[in-house]
Amino acid sequence: MYWMIADYTSDFVYLVDMFLIKPRLRFTRGGIQVKSLSETYYHYLMTRTFKLDIISVLPTDIVYIFTGNKPILRLNRVFRIHSFWLLFDMLDNSFANPYAIRIARTLSYMIYIIHCNSCVYYKLSAMQAFGQIAYLENGKWYLNKWVYNNQGNAYIRCFYFTAAVATSTGNNPAPTNVIEYIYMTCSWMMGVFVFALLLGQIRDIVSNANRNREEFQRKMDQALGECKKLGLRQETTNRVRDWFIYTWQQQKTLDEKKLIEKLPLKLQTDLALSVHYTTLSKVQLFQDCDRALLRDLVLKLRPVIFLPGDMICLKGDVGKEMYIINQGILQVVGGDHNEKVFTELSQGAVFGEISLLAIGGNNRRTASIRAKGYCTLFVLAKEDLNDVIRYYPQAQAILKRKAAAMLKNDKKSDEKTEKIKQQAELEDRCKINPRQVPKLITLIANMEEMNENKGVRDLKKAIEEETDKSRRQSIYYPWSTLQRDDDDEEDEWMDEDLSDIGEDSDIEPVNREGPMDDDVDPMEDIDLSAEVPHSDEEGDRPGTSGTRKLHAE
Repeated sequence: MYWMIADYTSDFVYLVDMFLIKPRLRFTRGGIQVKSLSETYYHYLMTRTFKLDIISVLPTDIVYIFTGNKPILRLNRVFRIHSFWLLFDMLDNSFANPYAIRIARTLSYMIYIIHCNSCVYYKLSAMQAFGQIAYLENGKWYLNKWVYNNQGNAYIRCFYFTAAVATSTGNNPAPTNVIEYIYMTCSWMMGVFVFALLLGQIRDIVSNANRNREEFQRKMDQALGECKKLGLRQETTNRVRDWFIYTWQQQKTLDEKKLIEKLPLKLQTDLALSVHYTTLSKVQLFQDCDRALLRDLVLKLRPVIFLPGDMICLKGDVGKEMYIINQGILQVVGGDHNEKVFTELSQGAVFGEISLLAIGGNNRRTASIRAKGYCTLFVLAKEDLNDVIRYYPQAQAILKRKAAAMLKNDKKSDEKTEKIKQQAELEDRCKINPRQVPKLITLIANMEEMNENKGVRDLKKAIEEETDKSRRQSIYYPWSTLQRDDDDEEDEWMDEDLSDIGEDSDIEPVNREGPMDDDVDPMEDIDLSAEVPHSDEEGDRPGTSGTRKLHAE
């Protein structure tokens, strides 16, 4: 009953396929797809497929009325095999990853072959009474152990036996007659050739599915081996590995252009437009430009992946490329070691477009930009822009005019920013930081405490005494710049009577007009009554002659 329900359910599916599905399939005539329902119906009726479908649904099982349930009478359903092939062809073209469909198709062939072989094995077992008929060998009677013994589920046990025979050449029951020997031989040959062929197809399918991965792995191993050969630092080698891994995760290939280079140029343009046109049209420089120009430019964009910490461009470098952020975040940095972060750029931001045209020689980068994390950028090189724009002279003039206006606005903005920066620096320079008190103020604030210190008072007293000695010396010897050696001699001078100085002295005077004689008094021609000239300091003006001051002392 269950088999009959499955059979007639399949017949219903066949009829729906014949009258509702296949007559509506489009076909190509003269390079044009025909969609008219009447024409598709007529086309299906004229094909060989329709004739095979009619044969496959003929109700041959009506004979069941006379013969009973004989599934062999439904053998004409095998003519539907072409629909099985067509189904898997359509699935293969519909899925983005068709390898699983191909493996399922090959496995279905294997299962069907084992199914048919199981049916033959069951028929042979039934012909020999499921092993209940004994056979004579070497004068003894034995029960047939090779056939199915009619125990358990017949389909599962027969399917298991034939699968074991087809995939192995040993550990199987020995055949007992010629028919069994022929069956075993055919099963082994089927296993050796047919199953080997099917398994080989599965191996090829799996290998093709992993071909891109294996090619990528091979190139990554070559790059890492070269890094090791060159003796690069481990940090650099790790960055190379990270770049390969991230590129595979994002693109599943190292070069996207190789995937579409075999396509026609028109189709390549359509693919590029679907990916890049919206982003490129947002660039201020290319707004209001001819759509044909943008169509040519999108073919020149190429994706580039940067790792965390990579410097996209440095301030002062010559700009040769324009960047469009597709994924990730960039940082505009500055300072001696790029430690200052001024702002961040996110998805859709564009920079470097002015340097493409080099208006006024402004082809130098005005800032340093660093990748904050993994970033994917679309890059447009200056050479690619020049190759495209030479065919659009009107667009070239528009781009140069817009670039000049943008550059002028940038200069005004830069001047305004520079003025604000200078004013901020001036305010910061003039502002007193309360956290840093000048040393002079600190010294004055501590004067009261210093005056109470005994050591400071002793030092001030010693300085005052030394000052008094210097003043007395200038009084005693107003005409001399010599310094006395000790204070004891000063005390002796202070105790002596200087009234008769010059009379009993052994110092001989100097004769200014002639050579010095031994009898000349050196003090004779000196006018001691003359006043000592005034000095700049008030403490050094004695007001009287040296002799009078000495007598006064």
